[in-house]
Amino acid sequence: MRIDEQNTNTPNNKRNILLVGKTGNGKSTIANVLVNSEQADTFKESDRSSSETKQAKSEMFEVTYGNEKIIYQIIDTVGLCDTDMDEKDIFLRLSEAIELLNGEINQILFIVGGRFSKEENEVYNIFKSILFFDSECNISNYTTVVRTRFSDFEDRNECEIDRKILEEKIPDDIHIIYVDNPSLKGNENKINVSKESRKASKEVLMRHLLDYCRKNYRPSSLKLINDRINEHVKKGKELEKEEKNLQEQLRKAKELGNHENEKQIQKKIDNTKKSIENENKKKSEKMKRGLIDVINQAGENWKYAAVTGVEQGNKVLPLVGGAVGGAIGVSVGAVGTAFSALGYVFTKIVGGEI
Repeated sequence: MRIDEQNTNTPNNKRNILLVGKTGNGKSTIANVLVNSEQADTFKESDRSSSETKQAKSEMFEVTYGNEKIIYQIIDTVGLCDTDMDEKDIFLRLSEAIELLNGEINQILFIVGGRFSKEENEVYNIFKSILFFDSECNISNYTTVVRTRFSDFEDRNECEIDRKILEEKIPDDIHIIYVDNPSLKGNENKINVSKESRKASKEVLMRHLLDYCRKNYRPSSLKLINDRINEHVKKGKELEKEEKNLQEQLRKAKELGNHENEKQIQKKIDNTKKSIENENKKKSEKMKRGLIDVINQAGENWKYAAVTGVEQGNKVLPLVGGAVGGAIGVSVGAVGTAFSALGYVFTKIVGGEI
C-alpha cells in the first residue's frame, strides 16, 4: 500500500481525529507525526509534566488511498485527563474541540504512555456514557488506544505481551496499537534515527486509520452541544476576522506614520478583543447548558454506567460519588473524588454547583 500526502485546505471526505491523553504521554508528538511535521512545533511538543497545549489546535492533511482522497483533521486537545486546569479553562477548551469536530468524529486516539490510569479510565467513561453518547452506537467502536514510547513497537510478540497486560485495565474491547516517536533533539545521527522511528510509527497509525477507521460517528450529544454554542461560535469568528482586518489597517497606518489613525485603530482592536473575550464567556456558559442537556439525554445510560462501576468495585468512575451517587440513589462509599479535569467539571454540573 502506498500513501501519498499533501497539505490541503479544501474539505472533501473529511475525517476528524481527536487526540486525548495525559500531559507527557506524547499526544502532541502523535499529532506532529500524523501531519508529517518534522519541526516538532506545528503541535508544541514537550516532555515536561506541564502541558504545552493551552488550547485545542487542529491541522489537516490529505491522503490518497487507491482512488479515494481523504482529508484528516487532527485535533489536539488540552489535558482533559489532568488536574491543573480551572473550571473556566476546561469549558472554553472543551468547547473549542467540540467546535472543531462540528458534529462528527471518525476516531478518538487515546494516547497512553504505559498503563491505563484512573484519570484516563474516568475520561473514557465520561466520553462513552455522556459526552459522545448515542443510544444507537457505542463510542468504543470509534476509539483506539495508542501506546507510545514502546521501542519494540515493530516486534509483534512484544506488542502482544504488553497488549494482554493493557487489556486488563481497559473497560471495553478497544483496538490497541503501538508506536515510538523519539524526540527530534540531539546530534544529527540521533535525530535521523528518531525520524526513521517516527516514519515507521506513522505507517502504523495510517494503516490503522485507513483499514479500521472508515466511518464517521455523529452522536446526538454533539448536536445538542453545538446547538447551544453555534451562535457564539459564529459571532466569535466574525470578530476574529474583524480583528485581523484591523491589525492589517494598523500595520499600514504605522508604515505611513499616521499616529492619530494608529490610536483610533488600536482602540478599535482593543474593543474587538474585549468583544471576543465576551463571546468566549458566553460560549462557555452555553457549553455548560449544553453539557446539562447531554447529561439529561444520557439518563439511564449514565445511571447504568455508575451502578456498573460500583458493582464491580472499581474506582474508575469517581463521578458516581457524592452528588451523583445521591441523585441516583447509589451508595458508593469513598468513591467520590474527581481525578481528571473533565471529571471535576462533570461532578460540579451534576451536583448542581454549575
